[in-house]
Amino acid sequence: MAGPLRWATAFVQRHRAGVLVGSCTGLFGIQMSYHLFPDPVIQWLYQYWPQGQPAPLSPELQNLFQEVLQDLGVPSGHCYKPFTTFIFQPVSAGFPRLPAGAVVGIPASFLGVPLTNIDHSVVVHGQRVDWQSPAGARLRDALTLSHDAQKFALAREVVFLESSAAALQALPGPVCLTGTWALSVGAKHALGLYGGPTNLRAAFNLLAAVAGFVAYALSTDSLTHALEAWLDRRTASLSAAYARGGVEFYEKVLSGNLALRSLLGRRGEKLYTPSGNIIPRHWFRIKHLPYTTRRDSVLQVWRVTFNPGHS
Repeated sequence: MAGPLRWATAFVQRHRAGVLVGSCTGLFGIQMSYHLFPDPVIQWLYQYWPQGQPAPLSPELQNLFQEVLQDLGVPSGHCYKPFTTFIFQPVSAGFPRLPAGAVVGIPASFLGVPLTNIDHSVVVHGQRVDWQSPAGARLRDALTLSHDAQKFALAREVVFLESSAAALQALPGPVCLTGTWALSVGAKHALGLYGGPTNLRAAFNLLAAVAGFVAYALSTDSLTHALEAWLDRRTASLSAAYARGGVEFYEKVLSGNLALRSLLGRRGEKLYTPSGNIIPRHWFRIKHLPYTTRRDSVLQVWRVTFNPGHS
């Protein structure tokens, strides 16, 4: 075991720059892979399959999506491939300017079909939804969105894709890896650790790796928060209808989460807060902005921009 480990250490020492460049390139590529090849990966993961067959995108949802593209002024040369998804919020991936284009999953619940015709197959977190219960009725109401709320949800995804923010989100990994490597090598040279015991260098490398991961986690979460806030403000600023729809959308998300908190019992209490936000899974990380914060941000845009008398 010591032989291969010693050989690997020596190899890394001889080819530091190449290993670093290869690691950063691989890390960036992994994070970008499903955006560069969104079809059929994303569609395979989220496609809505009623009765064992993929659901085609209905004319109503096609018209809704085209209306959003027109409102945003998306050039006709940009490639979008909408499809029907089984989840309750839109999903997207890709770069519309590239030949592979971008895919946008539009929830089937936007038409109310899963809630009226196939109640028996709606399962959330492994539990079948009882639509006759008070919590089930509340969930049904939360999934019933107005036209403006649906347009806001889709427009937010299109704004994300048109901004190419996915490439920006993939940068913290390679940047933090490069920074960790540079600081680690520099610190070991400054402290004279290269002439010291191997165990001491190993301990220092472990400490540097932990510090690098913490920096990566904090920078990734901060960037995600900034992008989510920008997307909400950018989409809400399109018109008063979009701003109203954004407020409704996040209100319905919060209401739906409260319904799930009740439906799932003790498990629901571990997943959702009493306000309807999602409880973070990691004690030192908050990967996304709370829904209450996003709702209040959109509400502020609506009041200040389109309804200044009530600001």
